[in-house]
Amino acid sequence: MKIKKLTSLALVLALAVAFVGCSKTDSGNKTEDKDKKPQTQQETTDKTDKTDDKDDKKEDKADKDKLENEEEAEESIIVYNYDLDNEKLIENRIDGKKETPEQVFESLQNLGVIPKDAKMNSFDITEADGVETGVLDVSKEFVDSNLGSSAESLMLDAVAQTFIENFDIEQLQITVDGGDYESGHIVLGKGDYLKPQRTGLNQGTGEDVEADEN
Repeated sequence: MKIKKLTSLALVLALAVAFVGCSKTDSGNKTEDKDKKPQTQQETTDKTDKTDDKDDKKEDKADKDKLENEEEAEESIIVYNYDLDNEKLIENRIDGKKETPEQVFESLQNLGVIPKDAKMNSFDITEADGVETGVLDVSKEFVDSNLGSSAESLMLDAVAQTFIENFDIEQLQITVDGGDYESGHIVLGKGDYLKPQRTGLNQGTGEDVEADEN
């Protein structure tokens, strides 16, 4: 009889412990559910907007890069060298070059028009007696004393025609380290300007081409 009572008591205690444990578990689950608030529609919209903004920025950057590449591919400059035998200028279109005085000067050097060791000190555009005028100042190495008079004249014409066409000027003055241009054949002082040439030689077809003269 005593054993039955002890057994019953133990069973009651076990049921009580189990009930308390279940109550704590339910309470914990309710607390977790309470902490996990459902996302509101506004929060979902904000996240979507942020994602869209990132995508838009990526697309804008891609479009900008594409446009820059296309513009770079379309850039070109006109550079003249000369045919000494026929005493004519030869037009050369160089793609992928930006229209800057430095690029133009370098391209003239690459075509052998002016010496490689020559330096461009400055290039400015001004007005002389109401005429749009470019003033190109170069180093003394620009003056090549080994050229004959015809070759030197063509060289100066090629330089002038190149700068006139690329920078929409009407005439070019060349100075050497701020002073007059002087060689064994040609002297260019103050007020001496190189004008556009009426004809040149088109390198692609071998035909004469007209150069605009303002």
